[in-house]
Amino acid sequence: MQDIRELIQNGQIEQADHMLRDRLNDNPDDPEALNMYGVVLSRKGDLLGARSHFKRALEAAPDEPSYMVNYGLLLAQQGDSLRAAEFLQRAAALDPNWSRGHAQLGELALASGQIDEAEQRFKTALRADPDDAHAKVGLAQICQVRGDTDKALALAQEAIADLPKDARAQSVLGTILLAKGHTAFARQALDNALALEPKNRRIQRMAARARLADNDAPAAMALARKLVEFDAEDLPMLAELCDQSLGKQLYAELIELLDRVLVRVPHEPRLIHAAAEARARSGRIDDAISLLGAYATAEAHPSIWAHRLGLLAQRNRFDEAFELAQAWVAAQPQHADAHAELATGAELRGDSTLARKSAERALALDAKQPKALMLAAGYEVKNGKPGPHCAALAALDIGDLNAAAKATRGFVLGMAADRQGDSDAAVRHWLQVHAQMPRQRMPALADPLGPPRELPMPLAQAPGRPVVFVPQIPGSGAEALIKALMQGKAITVLSDRLSAAGRHDGLAADQRSQIEQGLGESTLQLFRRRYWRAFDRLKLPAGRPVLDVLPSLEWVQYAALSGALPQARVLAFVRDPRDVLLHWLAFGTSPARPIPQPELAANYLLRQYQHLDRMRSSAGL
Repeated sequence: MQDIRELIQNGQIEQADHMLRDRLNDNPDDPEALNMYGVVLSRKGDLLGARSHFKRALEAAPDEPSYMVNYGLLLAQQGDSLRAAEFLQRAAALDPNWSRGHAQLGELALASGQIDEAEQRFKTALRADPDDAHAKVGLAQICQVRGDTDKALALAQEAIADLPKDARAQSVLGTILLAKGHTAFARQALDNALALEPKNRRIQRMAARARLADNDAPAAMALARKLVEFDAEDLPMLAELCDQSLGKQLYAELIELLDRVLVRVPHEPRLIHAAAEARARSGRIDDAISLLGAYATAEAHPSIWAHRLGLLAQRNRFDEAFELAQAWVAAQPQHADAHAELATGAELRGDSTLARKSAERALALDAKQPKALMLAAGYEVKNGKPGPHCAALAALDIGDLNAAAKATRGFVLGMAADRQGDSDAAVRHWLQVHAQMPRQRMPALADPLGPPRELPMPLAQAPGRPVVFVPQIPGSGAEALIKALMQGKAITVLSDRLSAAGRHDGLAADQRSQIEQGLGESTLQLFRRRYWRAFDRLKLPAGRPVLDVLPSLEWVQYAALSGALPQARVLAFVRDPRDVLLHWLAFGTSPARPIPQPELAANYLLRQYQHLDRMRSSAGL
């Protein structure tokens, strides 16, 4: 029998099984063989067979405490904690000095959450036998629960020296090491436990957690895919596995796993999102939309509806997205996000009445709902009266907003500041918009003012600082604009060309003859070098846009030279120059290509006037 015990301790269950069968064939009523065979069947997952053999062992030797302990532990494993406690207490009563009975009663109390009772039992076991390794393992668990991980680790290490082949001792040691951040050692201990009891769900779960802590998503995924049962205790491990698997692009494996998990745990939003995201990232966006649709119910987490809405928009299925927003409001009218999405969809469809009504409903439910607040503030700006919604938008915590939402907020606040006459604040907000979204257009979903689609958001990516040229056209109001902006701190205004001591970079002189001959790359490069050398000698403060004022009647040729300075803007006004400048800062207009001829420059400026007129009209100016 000692050889059989060693086989079981070494995890050689099949060999132990064969030897015990042979022994029981010779003596079917051998209580020791029956008890050991119950242990083998328990390790193999045959709990009914194990229970039958433990019971037969007790019938053959009713006063053997070790048989009572094994039978009691099996009953506890099957959820019959009352009868389990009865057998363990009987075992302890038969031999009060037998530490194993007290240790197992401690384990039972610990499993049922009776921490104080468990601690007392483990200490009693150690008084009976100071070297009882099982009691040390249990006491290590108590110390870990109470936050004393150093003492827990010391006890677990003492125990493992005597129980190197005990799965529970290895798993407890691994759990403690994992809590202390010793990931590699924790993984080794839990792998040892898993090798000893490969079908133990608790050990499988902890081993997967150790692999995830070691940032080894493929290994954790391989282990998780072997699981056949899932419950709420698996959710933290599964959620972390989803995050890492998406990052490691394990899309097919994650889809296969979650399709099985969601049958057992159907209402966990984190897993539903991960299953949909894995499909979307692997090119199966329509499948992801269908999956989310199956879970988008009145009882579902609102993020399920929002996720499906986003995927529909990504596929340009805007009519379906609008219908989904309407269905969301009908199913979950208590959620502000539903009304905010309906407001956004209505705004895109040009239904301003529904958009404003839905935004107000969203804000009645959540006064800080970002999308609804931006729409409501945008309508205040459009009506020329920034009010409480703009103030609330300015006070909104932007920590959780994405880049597009931050840019939209900055744009609306810039427009509000412009309406209130605070040009410095408007410039500051719009420069932040450019910094947050340097390569994207203004997001149409969040812009109720409707900027022209022809105007790109980003400033041109070219060497040198952004600069805007302002021709001093008589009667345009440029002089008043320049004087006003020189008083602020957000813009650097260069008006030295208007005096006799202006910069000598070629711009102050008439360049018409060169323009008429065409602008080759060599001419542009020469002009570019001369301009930036003179510019750098001024030693201007960094971080401010520069307004470079040009002499009057030369604006056409300066527009034609835009090929030399692609990061520059040329502004010519027909009405209010201040609005022109601020709109440029908001949208950033530039020619799509260099303009080599004056008539092309004039055509571009004509289009620019049309764009500005459209912006004025859309903003209610």
